[in-house]
Amino acid sequence: MRERDQRGTDTLEPAVCSALGLERTEAARVRACGPRMILVERRPFEDPYVPADCSLTLSVDVRSFPLADVLSWLHGAGRSGLLHSSHQDQAKWIWFHRGEVVFAASNQRLDRLGHSLVRAGILSFEQMQDAERRPLGSGRFGKVLVERGLLTPRQLWTALQRQAEEIAQSLFADSAGWLCFWEGEMQPDNVVRLSLPTPRLIHEGLRWRQELRRFVRSLGDPRVRLERVPERQTGLSGIERAVFDALGEDPTFVALYRRIGIDAQTTARIVQLLHRGGAVKIRRADDDPDRTQRVLRNDPGERLRTHVQDAVKLIGELAAAIVAVDGPDRFGERFGILIEEVAERFPGLLAGVRPGPSALLDADLLLERALGLPAERHGDVRAAFAALVDYLEFEVKNHPEVERPDLVLQSVEGLRATFRS
Repeated sequence: MRERDQRGTDTLEPAVCSALGLERTEAARVRACGPRMILVERRPFEDPYVPADCSLTLSVDVRSFPLADVLSWLHGAGRSGLLHSSHQDQAKWIWFHRGEVVFAASNQRLDRLGHSLVRAGILSFEQMQDAERRPLGSGRFGKVLVERGLLTPRQLWTALQRQAEEIAQSLFADSAGWLCFWEGEMQPDNVVRLSLPTPRLIHEGLRWRQELRRFVRSLGDPRVRLERVPERQTGLSGIERAVFDALGEDPTFVALYRRIGIDAQTTARIVQLLHRGGAVKIRRADDDPDRTQRVLRNDPGERLRTHVQDAVKLIGELAAAIVAVDGPDRFGERFGILIEEVAERFPGLLAGVRPGPSALLDADLLLERALGLPAERHGDVRAAFAALVDYLEFEVKNHPEVERPDLVLQSVEGLRATFRS
């Protein structure tokens, strides 16, 4: 059954590998052999991340040993090495150095740098597709973005950190699969290191998982319809194309992820990406008369919709008091500069937004952008609007020509209370 390779390691014979369903080009070796189990490790020599001679020291089923527990143990023990997560065709890697997560990688298209930048609102879907069509030999994708002036080197550094953090956090959504840890000093090719300490990464990952589950539930509402935009399908490929095509048969989210055969969480992330690129619209059908207002209030999507509407209305009321004394042009120019500054922190919601006549904001545009963000970033929507409202309240209170600012604020006290709740 076994033979020794040149390193003196037990290796399975070809006939046994075939019985295990391994490809002809694959090899495997026995890691442990006991009275009740045999631990066999595949040996994909082309894998650039796992050296063939590293020691496998941990292998657990995430159904019994959740990721948070494994990360906490590796952090507390100060281990260095590579943690590999596998489930079906998904593979992700997390590098550790003395207990701290330093980098992460994934074989999933959805986790690529371009997709991360689209989700963050830094790149448009069209810009990502154009950059992906770079000539062969032109270098890494990030380098292409810098060469084209789409990112500065500093922005690329931050984007790579965000991408790695997103990959690490995405592992918290997996409810099945295996985690394996190879111990030893291993350095990824990329020199970028995460800025989050491991305990905070665990905290953020658990929070992200809860927000993603809420987003999945909101998409699963039978009133929600996912509509394709045929004119925006150019350039779609891979899993994004598969999701787009599958929507032609049934516009509901549950039917979608069952049809394409991937989990609901991954499908939700793809839908969000397609929505960001304008290829899919998320709409709500007429309310079922049997649905109660209690259900609406408990729907995260409905709560976000209400918050955006309240925020735009409150901003309009506060701005009106200043426009009355400054005029729409003077205040609109000043307010536009403020929006640009806030948009640097929240580009997914405010990038390119300009105040309209009388400094009013486009509620429909902001609502569509907010609903297109993943659930884990709904907090960004609240923070962005809070920054705008805080400034307007400050200006109302301190503007030398606004008479009785206390009365202005009192007149919108109901909206202010709802917005702050």
